[in-house]
Amino acid sequence: MFQIGDSHWLVPGEQAATIADVLLAGELMKWDNERKLPLKKGGFTDLYINIRDSRNKSWTIEELAMLYANPLRRLRVDAFVEVPDSVSPLAGHLSVITGIPIVTIREEEKLGRVVKGKAVGTLRPGMRVAIIDDVITDGASKLAALAYLRSIGVEVVAIVVLVNRQQGWKKKLAEAGFGDVPVWAGMTLHDVRKYLVSHGLMQRCDPAIEAKNPIIVALDGRSWEEILPLADQLRTSGCILKANDLLLRKGTEWLLPNLSVYGRVMIDPKGHDIKNTLENCAKVISECPPWAVTVHASGGPEMVQAMRLKLNELGARSTKILAVTVLTSLKDICAEIYGRQPLDQVMKLAEMVAADADGFVCSPQEVGPLKAKYADKTLVTPGVRSPGVSHDDQKRVDTPRNAMDNGATNLVMGRQILTAPDPVAEVHRVLREELGIQL
Repeated sequence: MFQIGDSHWLVPGEQAATIADVLLAGELMKWDNERKLPLKKGGFTDLYINIRDSRNKSWTIEELAMLYANPLRRLRVDAFVEVPDSVSPLAGHLSVITGIPIVTIREEEKLGRVVKGKAVGTLRPGMRVAIIDDVITDGASKLAALAYLRSIGVEVVAIVVLVNRQQGWKKKLAEAGFGDVPVWAGMTLHDVRKYLVSHGLMQRCDPAIEAKNPIIVALDGRSWEEILPLADQLRTSGCILKANDLLLRKGTEWLLPNLSVYGRVMIDPKGHDIKNTLENCAKVISECPPWAVTVHASGGPEMVQAMRLKLNELGARSTKILAVTVLTSLKDICAEIYGRQPLDQVMKLAEMVAADADGFVCSPQEVGPLKAKYADKTLVTPGVRSPGVSHDDQKRVDTPRNAMDNGATNLVMGRQILTAPDPVAEVHRVLREELGIQL
């Protein structure tokens, strides 16, 4: 049997053509730069796919049916199941062109009629079927159909959707006992959003808002699937998104163009190697230049200069090189490692690489002296915590207000935001209540 895996049933070129020639041309989706489109189950989104509206343009029914025909043929199912009413307009045409029977599963069983029951169409134990729908969010709308099909001995080989909104369906299906049912999508909502942003139809964020927001959100310890809902919501806030281990998970070439859909990106590989290695790193990131890249200042001035020259040569002059001085997790052991106390070592390292570094990464406790000496540099401070928040493994820390007052231009805040009940609300609270910034 054909194995789905993590693939999509539309390749990138087909995804782009579907977005342009069907969803856009057929007016089957809406978008809003401010994320103010209401969702049925509450909350808001920036993108809404609505295949129901294919009823208004008959040609879109044919186009959509042709698209869905490919995955259904490859799955070799005995029937396909529609859960009304998103894909109802195209179900008949899809059955005609594929020769695959349709079964409709009602939300409520019909009683007291000639045609009774939960399903319209023929289902028998042992049949292999696919459920089709327009999108999948958290999977809740599929649970009743899955339960009914399993109760009568029918195997669901896949849920086939045009768009995967990547909003928790894996967890929801697993909790309900359907973790073995794969979802096969033509594309993700991220793919649609990336197309709209890259074609100038949707803004990443208002540049004026980006300029006002100094917060860098450290996306550490999370997978892309876990990060995506947060990045989506943070898009309009203008936060900079910092990737560290996410680079290892996804690879820089993939991550930069995809994460850049949601805001400015600071990649944090902390480069520390020979000049040739840093030049090779510059080649990779120059294909989609990030807002900033980090290197260890202890790599020396020649290393930093080599990367600066290569970035300039490759057209990535706007990418900032941020030189990491002394890690915020070091305090008492700093003298043992470097032979100097933190402040002395920070100033020494900064002096070494100041000619070619666009800024420095230091704890809030050293940012004041750096600001006094390098007023024109970008000064990024990790180890920033609101009053009363745990310092975790950070040792040289301070509050957002103190860090900014002492000269920081940007604040790295990771766990405080990522573990908040509402990360986006926490960003706005820090900006408003602690920094006096209204976006």
